[in-house]
Amino acid sequence: MNRTEPLVELIFDRLAADRVPDDTAEVVFAALSGEADLAAALAGEPTTLAPQRTAADEAREAIWLSSVTVAGFRGVGPERSLAIEPGPGLTVVVGRNGSGKSSFAEAVELALTGDSARWADRNSVWRTGWRNLHAGDPCRIAVELRGDGVATPTRVVRSWPAGAELGEAEVSVTSAHGQHKDLAELGLARPLELYRPFLTAAELGRLTAGTQSQLFDAISAILGLEAITDADRRLMAAARPVDAAIKEIRAQRSALADRFSGIDDDRARRAADLLNNKRPDLAALAAILDEPDGPTADEAVLLCRRLVAMQLLDADEVTSLAGQLREAGAEARRHDGGRSRASLRSAELLRLAIEHHDDRGDGPCPVCAAGRLDGDWRASAAASLAELRDRTLAAQAAAARLTALLQRAHYLIDDLDVPDGTAAGVPVDGLHAAAAALRLAPGGPEELADHLTARYPAVLAAAQVAQAYAKDLLRERDTGWQAAADQLRAWVAAAGTLPERERALGRVKAARAWLRATGAELRNQRVAPFAEHSQRIWAQLRQESNVELGAMTLEGTNTRRRVVIPVSVDGADNGTALGVMSQGEMHALGLATFLPRGCAPESPFRFIVVDDPVQSMDPAKVDGLARVLAELAERRQVVVFTHDTRLPDALGRLDLGAARIVEVTRAERSMVTLRPGSDPVTRYLDDAYALARNEEIAAEVRGPVVAELCRSAIEAACHRMVWRRRVARGVPHDDIEAAVVAASRRLTTTVALALFDDADRGGDVLGYLIRRHGRRAVGAYQACREGVHGAYLADLPGLVADARHLAEALS
Repeated sequence: MNRTEPLVELIFDRLAADRVPDDTAEVVFAALSGEADLAAALAGEPTTLAPQRTAADEAREAIWLSSVTVAGFRGVGPERSLAIEPGPGLTVVVGRNGSGKSSFAEAVELALTGDSARWADRNSVWRTGWRNLHAGDPCRIAVELRGDGVATPTRVVRSWPAGAELGEAEVSVTSAHGQHKDLAELGLARPLELYRPFLTAAELGRLTAGTQSQLFDAISAILGLEAITDADRRLMAAARPVDAAIKEIRAQRSALADRFSGIDDDRARRAADLLNNKRPDLAALAAILDEPDGPTADEAVLLCRRLVAMQLLDADEVTSLAGQLREAGAEARRHDGGRSRASLRSAELLRLAIEHHDDRGDGPCPVCAAGRLDGDWRASAAASLAELRDRTLAAQAAAARLTALLQRAHYLIDDLDVPDGTAAGVPVDGLHAAAAALRLAPGGPEELADHLTARYPAVLAAAQVAQAYAKDLLRERDTGWQAAADQLRAWVAAAGTLPERERALGRVKAARAWLRATGAELRNQRVAPFAEHSQRIWAQLRQESNVELGAMTLEGTNTRRRVVIPVSVDGADNGTALGVMSQGEMHALGLATFLPRGCAPESPFRFIVVDDPVQSMDPAKVDGLARVLAELAERRQVVVFTHDTRLPDALGRLDLGAARIVEVTRAERSMVTLRPGSDPVTRYLDDAYALARNEEIAAEVRGPVVAELCRSAIEAACHRMVWRRRVARGVPHDDIEAAVVAASRRLTTTVALALFDDADRGGDVLGYLIRRHGRRAVGAYQACREGVHGAYLADLPGLVADARHLAEALS
């Protein structure tokens, strides 16, 4: 499956291939489109059905790391820059703990993302001490990135004014396109989140020790299936209220059946019988509700029933009507009726005169015979006619509005729903009196408005008193039917929506089931290349481990997301990896999980930065790590920070290609120095040569030290030869280490182990060196074994040259 194939088209093809019903397919597409479309689809309304496409991984130029500059940050005081060749290759930055090397690793991550995984999920204590104590001002970090085919680098700078907190950095981003607020404007924020090209020691631990959902999300995010995950969440959210409503309606049916069965009323008993069916006849229930109350001769009950049924406008509506009456009356007065009639006659005369002019042209006025109808007159007459028409229309509109409001007010008074008659004890006298006073309405709009405002509240107050009494009396006389009937009426209305709700829920469930199954299949198809890459990396890292890794898969959704990593121990399936792995194996697993993600083909970043990956690894896994990094460096820019010299030693010993070694040292007051590193043999010999040429120190003093440095160089050359030969034969690393340590008691046994693969053949060393490499090699060997003597005291540089000759022979 093509990773970059558009997801929407892929889903469409799958729906067609699976012959998914149209109503289910519509819900799937609506869920992909958004909440509004999903709601419309479930309601049977038109949808736009424009599914939200996953943000495609745009074709960008490959981005390489060019340099990291640090000043006043963490362990680095005065400004220092780590330059890195922007292209494939391996750079190993080596320094003891506290040397400041990790400050450069953190600076890359912090500059590009604004945060550091080292501080993630930590309290505020971990965020203190970030400013260097000795030279904290200026405090800045800068990262320079190079894009293929782009001459101008992208430079990201974070600087902190004196006294600023960590989160108060001033950010500057410049590129070939100019100044930017942040990397998001260059479209790099999301790729940084997805492919995360840096891995710290703390994050390495969290990759395996963190929650399953965190690891799931980190891997799932790079698969380009976020739209399916979002659609599933929308479907789940849409189903929840519908499902809850259906369950609530069904639960209410049982409760109502129980309630009606206890009411002494024939209607209640019949309703209870219907409600005891899972699918009661709603039409029959509605008919029962519509049945009139039983006949009664009790005048008080009859009157109270009419009072309870009485409906009156509330006070706010009447107050609003009164206000509109006043406004309409004032508006009508502004348009005098007589003048409006005159305006109509004038308008008609002007219209006829204009028509006369249009027909006959210029000439004398046919009415007065004194004036003249010409072009100027016509323009003036047309303007006057328009003004007269506007005034007339306004007057007509005002009059019409006033008439309508007056009718509405009189209807309110004339149709007042107040029952006639009286009954013993029922307080209706006040209501009748208030209604009678209200019916004595004046005719004028303002007077009528005042009348409504003054009289209608009395009607409402009296009605409330009468209705309260009526409800109490009916409650006393009622068998319980009336109160329960209101609940049943509401339930019948809700139950009428059940078929629609059930259809909607069924569509959502069908869409969600299909989408989840398809999403799981697509997810594992897309994760397969990453799983395969992880297995290849693990195969190199595991070395002598008896833990074998299977193909990683992603399972579950929502709160049950997990990454399944099958593992077998000595061929027996263990089901899970973490329970049987050592700390070193867990770190190796973390690397096997991270590196495929950071090296995804879709990532624009062609560099990865790894801080301290060697911890807890035994020698075999360090060799495996060296092979993995060297292989990645053929296509990627790999930058590794470590305090463990075993990694650079393994790179040299295994002859894995040219790796650039940078050594970091830190002196007093955070003075950090970066210098090109070298293999131990070269380093010892270079130091020996520098000392040998220092004539300010007597030869007798320099001699033993120079000899010791030369001896260390020869021992290092021997160790490298032993490791290379025995690793090639498949000898376990622990056995190699033990043999090297055992032979280290004397230089003779060390050289014998290197030359003959047998430390006990020390007596054959001199003869072999004479035959194969001559007197220079023998002299250097003897001087390093016994100390400087003879001519070498006068020619210490010569000793170094001969030792270099011997070291090359042993390599």
